[in-house]
Amino acid sequence: MSTVFDANSLPAGAVDGNNGTKWSSDLCATTKHGDMDPWWMVDLHGYFHIHDVIITNCDRWWQHLHSFTIDVFTENPIGCARATPVQCYNRTDPVGRGETVQFKCRSPVTGRFVHIKKWRMTNTYDTPILCEVQVLGTKATGRGFSRHFHRVRDTRLNSKNDFISGVVDVMNCASRCGHRDCLAFNYNQNSQQCQLISAPTFNDSTTMTSSWDYYGVDLC
Repeated sequence: MSTVFDANSLPAGAVDGNNGTKWSSDLCATTKHGDMDPWWMVDLHGYFHIHDVIITNCDRWWQHLHSFTIDVFTENPIGCARATPVQCYNRTDPVGRGETVQFKCRSPVTGRFVHIKKWRMTNTYDTPILCEVQVLGTKATGRGFSRHFHRVRDTRLNSKNDFISGVVDVMNCASRCGHRDCLAFNYNQNSQQCQLISAPTFNDSTTMTSSWDYYGVDLC
C-alpha cells in the first residue's frame, strides 16, 4: 500500500477473510491523511485470468471510496518500472456505506498483481478504506498463456521462500521453476546452483553479486 494509516490499518487487512465493515475492529486497509496518490495492491502468487473483483467498503467514512481504478499487472510495478497495467474496472461514484460490490472486468484480464488506485482526492483527509478485497478468476495455464523470466544480471533476490538445488544450466533451472510452485529463481553460473522462489514478498531485499543472476518479474 502507498502509505499505512496505523498498525490496525495494514494492507493485509483487506485480504484477511473478514468481511466486517467496522473500521475500529475489522482491520480495514487505510492510507495516511495527506497521501494524495493512494493505492493498494495484492500479489496473487500466481498468474490468473481475472474476471471479477469484490470490494467491501467501510461503514465509517464510507464516502471516501470513490474515483478509483482496478488494474492488473503481470510484472511487479514496485520493482519493475516498465510494468504496464491492464484496466479491469473504473469507478467514479462512491461505494455505499458498508456495501459489498462485485466489479466485473470488461473482459478477462490475465496477471499476478491486482492494484487499486484512487485517481481523484477531494482533500487531504479523503483516504480510501478497503475492508475486504476478493479476486475471482481461474489459473492461467495451457497454450494461451506463457510465463516470462526477465534476467537481472549480478543480482540476487533474498527471499525466505526458496529452495536451492544443483542443475546442469540456467535452462534446466527455468524448467524446474516452470514445473513447480515457483514464481522466480536465482541462478549461480559458477556453482550451477538453482534457487527457486515460491512466494516473493514486497519486503524481499536484493544483493548485488557478480556470481548470481535473478530471473522473474519482481525486478527488471
